[in-house]
Amino acid sequence: MSFFKRLFSGNKKGNPSGEEIPVNGIITEEHMKNWYTRDDIDPAMLEGCLKMVESYFLDNKLEWNKDFPVNHPENLDKTVDEGFGFRMYCKAFQLEEAQATLFLALAFSNYLINEYGFVLYKDKEPEYPLRGMTLKYDRNGVLLSLYPFEYASKVLDYEGSFTSMNSKLAEALQQMPDKEEIMKNFLPKTD
Repeated sequence: MSFFKRLFSGNKKGNPSGEEIPVNGIITEEHMKNWYTRDDIDPAMLEGCLKMVESYFLDNKLEWNKDFPVNHPENLDKTVDEGFGFRMYCKAFQLEEAQATLFLALAFSNYLINEYGFVLYKDKEPEYPLRGMTLKYDRNGVLLSLYPFEYASKVLDYEGSFTSMNSKLAEALQQMPDKEEIMKNFLPKTD
């Protein structure tokens, strides 16, 4: 796959804020089919993940924001910032760090799927070890990607938060460029 970076500075039709939006690559539909397999979160696994998050709040005598689902980013951040930590909580049940990360990644993924319409994919050839699971948002052929397992790992290491990622995603979704505008920038110019 040929990667390149192209910043938009001309027509801001698909970019209401006027900020430059990087394009990290262009992939064909065939490449997408060969590289990614659409996936769904197993309902039983999701139920288990959400129950672990709920039980974290109960066992730590913490309140989650009941105005939101338990897997809302604000609530998920509390599992890291309040109480004795979700990683340690899972360890008490003799679960490994990868399982704690997976619980949060699936809970966050489910939130993004329900809130924004992301679709879960399995990457057949991940470039990095934590990127086997990917969420993609498709707006008329322009994709926005997120790696939930990798990001949940960063949150558990205090290198990010679910709330800040949710804010970034909400903003990015409003500023997604138009596919036709992107293609104009890469077609040969004729005078």
